[in-house]
Amino acid sequence: MIKEFLKKYGYLYIPGLIFLALNSYIQSLAPDALGKAIDLLAAPSLSRDAVLRQAGIIALIGVGIFAARFIWRLFIIGNARRMEIFLREKLYLKLQAMPVNYLQSHNSGDLMAYAINDVGAVRITFGPVLAQSVNGIVIALLSIFGMARETDLGVTLLALAPVPFAAAATIILGGKVQQRFGKVQKLFSGLSGFVNESIAGIKVTKAFAKEDVREAEFGEISGKMRDANVSLVNASSLISPAVTVSFGLSYALALIFGGGAVEAGKMGVGSLVSFLGYLTLVQQPIVQLGTIINRVQRGLASYKRLKAVFDEPSVPAFDRVLDESVARGLVPSVEVENVVAAYEDPKLDEDGFTLTENTGNDDHPALNGVSMSVPAGGSLGIAGATGSGKTTLFQLIMKLRPMLSGTIKIGGVDINDLPAATLRSVTGYVPQDGFLFSATIAENIALGKEVDTDRVKECARLACIADECEAFPDGYETQVGEGGTHLSGGQKQRVALARALYGAPKLLLLDDTLSAVDSRTEGRLNANLFDSPELQNVTKIVISHRLFSLERCDKIVVFDNGRIAESGTHAELLALNGLYAAAWKKQEETAGGEDER
Repeated sequence: MIKEFLKKYGYLYIPGLIFLALNSYIQSLAPDALGKAIDLLAAPSLSRDAVLRQAGIIALIGVGIFAARFIWRLFIIGNARRMEIFLREKLYLKLQAMPVNYLQSHNSGDLMAYAINDVGAVRITFGPVLAQSVNGIVIALLSIFGMARETDLGVTLLALAPVPFAAAATIILGGKVQQRFGKVQKLFSGLSGFVNESIAGIKVTKAFAKEDVREAEFGEISGKMRDANVSLVNASSLISPAVTVSFGLSYALALIFGGGAVEAGKMGVGSLVSFLGYLTLVQQPIVQLGTIINRVQRGLASYKRLKAVFDEPSVPAFDRVLDESVARGLVPSVEVENVVAAYEDPKLDEDGFTLTENTGNDDHPALNGVSMSVPAGGSLGIAGATGSGKTTLFQLIMKLRPMLSGTIKIGGVDINDLPAATLRSVTGYVPQDGFLFSATIAENIALGKEVDTDRVKECARLACIADECEAFPDGYETQVGEGGTHLSGGQKQRVALARALYGAPKLLLLDDTLSAVDSRTEGRLNANLFDSPELQNVTKIVISHRLFSLERCDKIVVFDNGRIAESGTHAELLALNGLYAAAWKKQEETAGGEDER
């Protein structure tokens, strides 16, 4: 990722580095110019013109530093910001191309830390740190040369004798800073994830009056973050005092031996001022050395984290191809043959990165030898207890997760031979959560497609949400809020259903879509789904815990522990007097006017 950026934009660093070196050179002229000014002022016969000329030279040095600094910052810092945008966009695209199981196995705090902290740390390394490093090297060499020019080499070496101790302190302490910064980054990820989860689940927390419990958990995580940051500060705060003490000794030695040279007439007062000025310039990069090492190590740690993400396998390019001709000719029949799939469980490696481990086994897989078929334009209902594998089947059909064995065919074509983008373009999928984006109702229904007002209204009508949408002051332009917080549970489900219908799908997968609507609305929705002329040729597979929603399906299968326990029409399953019949009887007894949640 860095190589790709440097190939495209690395040339912009060249003029930046040239003007940075020029800036360092101009800075190194200042001590000599100041020393000459001191000598002019101390001369027995003060020349006003000579002093003014020297003042003009000092002013020109200041203007030169300003101009050179502006230009190198324009190229180096500007290019570093360009890198930040480049990496963040690449990271976003990479995450978009990741398999769903990877995203599900990483908490949102990790992903946010990648995009904010880690990208920012890399940007600083290729911007301010690069500039400080080059400037420090150039100005230190020029300053040491200037010091030797003002006096003999012996005094220069004596004055610089404490400098290696300052450099050693920054390097040793810098190693501790890197370790502690890595821990801070991991804790930041955890804290971000906890805050996101807390905000998303605030209604549940309040409903169960568990604010104190969540506050205690937050306090514990925040306390660990505080301790890690204090530990980091303890290590980094020792660097500056170590450098200050070392250069205090350097100034003392310079004054002792330089003052003796002035007294002996071997150098002038102006030369001593220049010498001390050069020593100050040498101090500048040594003082920054700790910060440079600290930031470089942070940048390396962040680069390692980002590289781990970019090295993860993406969804194959084949699956990202939308072949419209194939989509148009695809017959929406579904065949599932002896499918086996396993649950997945996220684990952490020794570096704190999330791994995805397949924890399924032959005894308790999510799906175990499931076979079924739905003809084009037909309908299939799926019932079963929570965790019996119903949703997993939908995820397999949508190519959102891999199967261990077996085949799934759409229109007689193995889905492994169909690009996922092509398959999904003809499929309307309504997952259980029915997530809505922070946008208008119309935009959520169209979801990335151009908003066709008439089509939006038609889909809303089919989803039995049209009247409520039109009753809002802003109608279909009503903002739904983050995650659809401005809508009720039933309204969100029906907007999600309208979204699935917007693209005129050939295959419709409904995962407990009607769980939050009242029985009257449920009846109207089922009538639209099964009787509407527009949906007559659409193949429908419906998962529902409310068996009334499955009654009109051509066929119903009952899942139990990853297997199909029963199969048949509604009447056949009732006659079988098994799991389905028992559940139906229980729901009939408890059926009543259910308010929409």
